[in-house]
Amino acid sequence: MVATPDRDRTAGRGPRAAPRAAALTLAVCALVSAGGTGVAAEARPAAVAAGPAAVAADTRFDRIAVQALDDIVAGDFVAASARFSPTMRRALPPEALARAWQTCQDVFGDYRSHGDPSDVTVGALTAVDIPMTMSQQSAALRFVFQQDGSVAGLWCLAPNTPVT
Repeated sequence: MVATPDRDRTAGRGPRAAPRAAALTLAVCALVSAGGTGVAAEARPAAVAAGPAAVAADTRFDRIAVQALDDIVAGDFVAASARFSPTMRRALPPEALARAWQTCQDVFGDYRSHGDPSDVTVGALTAVDIPMTMSQQSAALRFVFQQDGSVAGLWCLAPNTPVT
């Protein structure tokens, strides 16, 4: 998802610039949502692979993430954002979430379906990736959860983007 749908994300940057822009923009959103704490550094996508800790699971975080994705797909951005931490709600209110979801679909194509979530825990945070089948190319929706179950970060990005 990208919070800046009015900008041309690919002009002069090649065909891979748009997915990178999508991940980068939501990374900024996660930085804002972390309130300037060390959480942001742990929550951002990085170049180091998650390794064997990334496993399919049926945790409370998985259930919250899948329900939030279902709400987003159904256009119920108020319900989806109700799971956000207070800082995340300020950074990505329902209207901005709607625009970001549209931009995710502009980049990857229309949503078709999703697969089983997988989790990676880094410090006090748990990242839940939900693979999505889109009309143009595969994507993943990454939710980053705090221990209390609130969403502290959200990205629409290329599948298998590593977490550290």
